[in-house]
Amino acid sequence: MRFGLQFKLTLLIVALIAAVIAALGFYIAREKKTVLTETADATARKELASLSFIASRAILDRDDLALSDSLHNAQGLPGFAIGAVYTPQRRAALISRVGKNLTDKQKDIERDARETVRAEWVKVAGVGAAPVASQAPITTSAGASDKPIVENKTGQRVAVNSSVATTPEIVKTITKPFLGDKDVNVQYFHKAVFHPFVKVNPPLLAIAQVAVTDDYIKKSIRESLIELTIVGLGFFICALGAAFLLSRFIVRPVKILSHGAGEVGKGNLDTTLPPLGSDELGQLAKQFNAMTASLKRASAEAKEQAVFNDQLKQAQEIQEGMNPQRFLKKPEYQIKGFTRAAKGVGGDYYDFQIMADGRIAVLISDVSGKSISASLVMVVIKTVVSTYLKLFNTIRGDTIIRTINRVMCGEAHIDKFATIIFYIFDPKARTIEFSNGGHGPLFVYRAGRKVCTSTKLEGLPMGIEEENVYRLAKLSLEPGDIVMLYTDGITECWNQTKEEFGLKRVREKIAEYATLNPKEIIEKFVVDLDEFAAGAEQHDDMTMVVMKVL
Repeated sequence: MRFGLQFKLTLLIVALIAAVIAALGFYIAREKKTVLTETADATARKELASLSFIASRAILDRDDLALSDSLHNAQGLPGFAIGAVYTPQRRAALISRVGKNLTDKQKDIERDARETVRAEWVKVAGVGAAPVASQAPITTSAGASDKPIVENKTGQRVAVNSSVATTPEIVKTITKPFLGDKDVNVQYFHKAVFHPFVKVNPPLLAIAQVAVTDDYIKKSIRESLIELTIVGLGFFICALGAAFLLSRFIVRPVKILSHGAGEVGKGNLDTTLPPLGSDELGQLAKQFNAMTASLKRASAEAKEQAVFNDQLKQAQEIQEGMNPQRFLKKPEYQIKGFTRAAKGVGGDYYDFQIMADGRIAVLISDVSGKSISASLVMVVIKTVVSTYLKLFNTIRGDTIIRTINRVMCGEAHIDKFATIIFYIFDPKARTIEFSNGGHGPLFVYRAGRKVCTSTKLEGLPMGIEEENVYRLAKLSLEPGDIVMLYTDGITECWNQTKEEFGLKRVREKIAEYATLNPKEIIEKFVVDLDEFAAGAEQHDDMTMVVMKVL
């Protein structure tokens, strides 16, 4: 199944919009997760610092109410799981508070919190057992030492080292699955609580703990993605309609001209194109209608050969009017073109147009075959080129050739192929960027060396393979250099003995006329061709474009 240019252009725009929406969603989710995670971490640390400060005084004053109020305030933390204070003299927490939404899991949460704090207690206390496990303190001595006494693994009673110097980190963060749920993580923050008034080797009073889960972060991200999906879907639907209308606006004139060319190619000379405006496309439509009208009149008067030839001549004039007839002279360069059809109208086409940035686009094309059908395909090529140069700011030879190729391959009724060479000359940099679609070489006369060179850039002719990719090449020019484009009707022009003019003669004539301007070069070249042919029938369209750098 062959898809049309409009479908492909619409699909390309829609794919681009979908990619933008997906990238935006990924960016928002990543940034929101980072912000929420950093905020939760900072808030938890702040609450832990406040809890440890209050605990240091509440333990000395035996004020459980102050601790309870502090933990009650901590319940407002986003994702709060548990807050607790553990002392050396107790197996369980001195006081704890579980998140409001997690009260049904209170025992599991408290058990997991005790297991987590056990290892941190050992590091902070500097002994091999945790008071919240089976090796709890047996007794606490009073008087000479404030250090709690615990029983080690051998059964000996030892004093707990309560110095802050025994631990390099008094705040430790542990992340693990929350109650075995791999989809939710919990972060435990611990802080050692020391005696607030003893400045040297202060006794360890307790360990404060705050734990938060990331479940609320994931829920928040999911909600944001759902909202973005709804908004993105609405935007996508609107963009789909806009993409369809835009592609229709761009492709519609080309399809109309292409369809008209196909109908005329089938012999339907009653085909009339609708008005397409007053721009280049509109002018092409008018010229197309004039040409088909001329052909229709010529066909109706086929028995009267003189009248037919007159009408065919009119069509030829219309076709020649599509090619620039002027001798373009600029301070940096001069350019002139010439074409002569073998059978009234033909499939050769050349053009040169000055772009908005001062560069000039030059091309020459040769449609397979001759006469009317080839000329109509030539109209399609000119339509695509004129449309592209008008609608787009970024112009590249390989892109234009690829677009023409897709149009020709996308229309099944066009059974011809065409060759083309397209270049853009930058008069400021004196450089040429060119692409080749199965045409002959780019012919350059180098004034400094007084030699002719040809630059061959391979490329498949248009209308054969729809997804073919064309290359772009670049070369520099110097004042006096001459660039010549020609169709094979020039080199294959033969005389009455079937001898061809040949590329060698082309090189010799360009070198001979190198001091002349492009208009004079073409005039002398045409005279040479006519003298060489010596009355032999012209069997192919002849076209050439000559540009000279000043």
